[in-house]
Amino acid sequence: MSGQHGQMMPSGPPYIPKTAGYGGRPDKGVDVPISSVFIAIFFTLAVIHMALFARNRRRGHFFVFSAVVFGFCMSRIVTFSMRIAWATHPRNAQVAIAASVFVAAGVVLLFVVNLNFAQRLLRAYHPRLVGNKLFDRGFLVYYISVVLVLIIVITTTVQSFYTLSAHTLNIDSSIRKFGIIYFAVFAFAPIPMLLIGNLIPSNTPRQNFGKRGDLTEKTLIVLFASGILIFTLTETALSTALRAATSFMPRPATDPGWFNSRASFYVFTPLLEVVVVAMYAATRADQKFHVEGNFERKRAAESGENIVETSEKA
Repeated sequence: MSGQHGQMMPSGPPYIPKTAGYGGRPDKGVDVPISSVFIAIFFTLAVIHMALFARNRRRGHFFVFSAVVFGFCMSRIVTFSMRIAWATHPRNAQVAIAASVFVAAGVVLLFVVNLNFAQRLLRAYHPRLVGNKLFDRGFLVYYISVVLVLIIVITTTVQSFYTLSAHTLNIDSSIRKFGIIYFAVFAFAPIPMLLIGNLIPSNTPRQNFGKRGDLTEKTLIVLFASGILIFTLTETALSTALRAATSFMPRPATDPGWFNSRASFYVFTPLLEVVVVAMYAATRADQKFHVEGNFERKRAAESGENIVETSEKA
């Protein structure tokens, strides 16, 4: 009897999920080489963005988002390293947990970067928003809320590996669905914000910012990134739709849907993320979206230079 009972009960905790996840369960022969390629690509992009950050900083030009994008690239290196580990240790539930968490967590950094660029453009469209505490605090609260939702989603994701309770799993699933919707709104937000900001007339002339490019060029960059991050809820939305599908239309691990496939995962997540990150470097977002802050003013004061003050905050 005890032997039969042992066969009926799954080993764990943690337990391997019975439903198919986004990207499916990795295969050693397929996922290891593909993941290795993306590790190399993200490593190259990480080096580029950190080099831009360091060079600009030495010149008294502090653009923190180059470092943020560097952090995103490093998180994706960890993501695909964990996917390789999962492919080589398919029965290791702890590795599966880590791989699932890193897939969801990294993309939030790109959301923050793109939304902040949109925030700076709104100030340029409507200079009266410069220094507006309500405007700035509203964005700050939104950023904090996204981090809190991400923590909750990660917590429920991990918890789902450690319980067999149907009630608890349903609650975890509902929370993750809410998180997906919240992230989708966050990913799409720059598009309506910029469109509405352009349509609303301003009492003061528009003020360009940054060291390169005009407002039209900068607007197109943000809209393009949002349109891609629309194809990659990450970045922005078909990937979100795909992730939503895995949560709202769960399929058994033995019969995954097309939205669970490796192809949809690699095309609509890392590949499109690479496009966005490479675009930020190629278009020199570090020059176009820069605004002078305390760092530049301090460097200018130390060197005795006169600079044009910009009251915009990063």
